[in-house]
Parts: sequence; structure tokens; C-alpha cells
Amino acid sequence: MKIKSLILAFPVLCLACSSPAPTTDPANQMDASPVLAKQVAGVTALSTDANYDEPCNILGEEYVRRTFNLDETTKLEESIEHSGCGFEWAGNKVIVSFGGKRPYSSTFLAEYTFDKLFQGKPAIAMTEPVEAANDSTTSGPETEGTNAETSAEATAPEAGKHTTADNHPQHAGVTAAAPALTGHAVSTGHFEAVSNVGDKAVWDASTGAMHVLFNNHIINVTVESKDKADVKKERAQSLAEVLIDKISENEYAKRL
Repeated sequence: MKIKSLILAFPVLCLACSSPAPTTDPANQMDASPVLAKQVAGVTALSTDANYDEPCNILGEEYVRRTFNLDETTKLEESIEHSGCGFEWAGNKVIVSFGGKRPYSSTFLAEYTFDKLFQGKPAIAMTEPVEAANDSTTSGPETEGTNAETSAEATAPEAGKHTTADNHPQHAGVTAAAPALTGHAVSTGHFEAVSNVGDKAVWDASTGAMHVLFNNHIINVTVESKDKADVKKERAQSLAEVLIDKISENEYAKRL
């Protein structure tokens, strides 16, 4: 009898398994995202942007307190700005941001952007012009028959030959340093050149902002307070140098 009951109940169980889930199921109440549907799985996890931490997290609250001589009783409120983040307290504010969501792909591109924004240099083509080749110097003398009489290297004067040490002249056996990758900052408009900060830096007294180029990073530190311009400049430079040290130690990436 028991076996016969199980045989009769088996079709009912199969129908229950194949029936759709009720509409009250919480899983059916979720709206599908068309953006998420088009995104390849794992892209965010492997993206450099996703691993790029907020500048305020890199700087740290303790450095702001130390720079502005704030005790532990002073409450700092962290805010999110359109271009970065900030610390606010008692009518004062420090805004920290990077010139880009993540480091630039090269120092050349970072300097190009820095000069365009803060050095008054116009936008130029990112590729250098290619000099037209001279057949007389690249292919040697005219050939007679099937072989050249002499090679191009043999006919070129000694002073005109290219060497791998053109940018590294030697004096008394000492190799000179290679030229710097970036140029020096200059004072232009309301931007004042600041020396010995990163690769190049400028200070804008009208906005209380320090802009620094360091490797392939652009660091922006703005101080909004009632202090004098010289004091704000000194404090902005101090915070920028802290960020430079942390970037040198690769602390700009999130610890996943």
C-alpha cells in the first residue's frame, strides 16, 4: 500500500517542482539594471580606477590636525567634493584632489595637462613631427653594379656620427646626469612658481590652492581659512609633501 501511495504522489511532486516561483518571492522584486547587464564581470575588480583610493584617505586626518595645530577635541567633518574630498572644522576647510581619477599613463601626459592648466601653455599635438629622411645620409653613396663602393658610416664625418652617449657626455671618466623629464615651473598670471616641491609646483593666492606635479600625478591642495596668504601657502605645501611621500610609497592604491 505504501509503495502504491508513493507512485501516485510522484507526478504531483514533479508538477510542484516545475511550477514558477510565486510573485511574492523577494528575488522576483529586484529590478534589472541595463548598465550592469552590459558590464563584463570582473572589470571593476581589475580596473585601476577601482583601486584608486580617495585623497583624504591617503592624506589622513592626523596630518591635517598636525598641520593646523588642532587638538583631539576639535571635530573634523569629512566631505566629498566634486573633484575630491575635504576636511571641515569651525569655518575652515581643506580640499584635496588629484588632477584625474587615477594616475596619468605617463609623466609626459601629466606634465602636458599641468602646463595647460597652470602654466598658460596652449594645447598642442601630442606627437612630435617626424623629420624627413635624407637619402644621401641613410643609404650611402650611389652604387655601381650590385654592391655599394663604401658604406654610409664610412663616408660620414666622425663629428656627425651618432653615439649612444649623446645625452651623457663624459668628463674625466664621469658620466653626466641625464636631462630632467620635466621642466621648471614659471610664474604666470596669478600662479606663483614654487621650488623644491615635487617636479614642479605653483601657488594660487587668490584661491589658496597649491598645484603640484609629481611623476605622473597632479596634486591639488586648497586651504580655505582666515589665515594670511603666506600661512595658507605653507600649510598647503606641507600637506602636498605628505601626499608626495605617500605616493612614493604606493599608498594611493586601496588595500583590497
